[in-house]
Amino acid sequence: MRTTTIAVLLLAAGIAAGQDAGKQLVFGTLETRVLSTGSRKIRIMDPAGKILWSCKAANAHDCWMLPNGNILFADGQIKEIDPKTDKIVWQYKPAKTKGGGAYSCQRLPGGVTLVGENSTGRVLEVDKAGKIVFEMPVKPYRPGNHHNMRMVRKLANGNYLVCHSGARVVREYTPEGKTVFEVKPGSVAFAAVRLPNGNTLVSHITRITEFDPKGKVVWTFSKTDLPDLAIGAMCGIHVLPSGNIAVGVYGAYKGGKGNGLFEITRQHKVVWRYSDPKADRQMMSVQVLDKQGKCLPGQTLR
Repeated sequence: MRTTTIAVLLLAAGIAAGQDAGKQLVFGTLETRVLSTGSRKIRIMDPAGKILWSCKAANAHDCWMLPNGNILFADGQIKEIDPKTDKIVWQYKPAKTKGGGAYSCQRLPGGVTLVGENSTGRVLEVDKAGKIVFEMPVKPYRPGNHHNMRMVRKLANGNYLVCHSGARVVREYTPEGKTVFEVKPGSVAFAAVRLPNGNTLVSHITRITEFDPKGKVVWTFSKTDLPDLAIGAMCGIHVLPSGNIAVGVYGAYKGGKGNGLFEITRQHKVVWRYSDPKADRQMMSVQVLDKQGKCLPGQTLR
């Protein structure tokens, strides 16, 4: 476990120009705790950026704070860890791991866990005993490829929203495998979220784009929209109850400048940003918590 002291600066007028190499900063107004993955660890930080808890992980793409206080994450395997004891209390190990194993997870009702198995191109549901109770192969699929899929989410309608990262396409599948929605964002499709209004928000490295049910672009944020804010590859997203979007950034820093995590409004205003070039260069998944470290309402919108 590592403790890092990070200064908090308020941005009274826009984005502060320049980010000094070697300094560890949270700029803006962050009032709650944040769960994230990055640089082969899972971590919880407080509003000042102090690391309250962390554990080692492999190439972790996805993480969730569960209602019971445990943390579910995907780092090739799917693991549920009790942060009070640091013990793994549930685990799913893919039989095939070439290409990365499993990169996506989601806890469903009844303790069943949704698994996006990148190495085999399968969407799975696994029960508490580790038994596969649902299996759906998806295409395109290349055996052992690193970019078969990234985030997978089960929707309220029972369908599955799948990011085919290498093919640069997001599809919604029925449980029978029929495609009922498809968009091609134009770059690596990392994460997709179905919004309450029926639209779909997609993070695809260079942009975050909102599509309506017919696939029309209705909103977008580009990494170049804020020239004073250094942004790498935008990966994981968490849509907050306010409508703001928290973002995890891979390849976050160049020359000591960059941001591993940030939150923006729909008006492209930065609420806060986190920068620690020495420790967190490869951040991906992010979940904003409440002040006590519990789930916010609407946590399934991730």
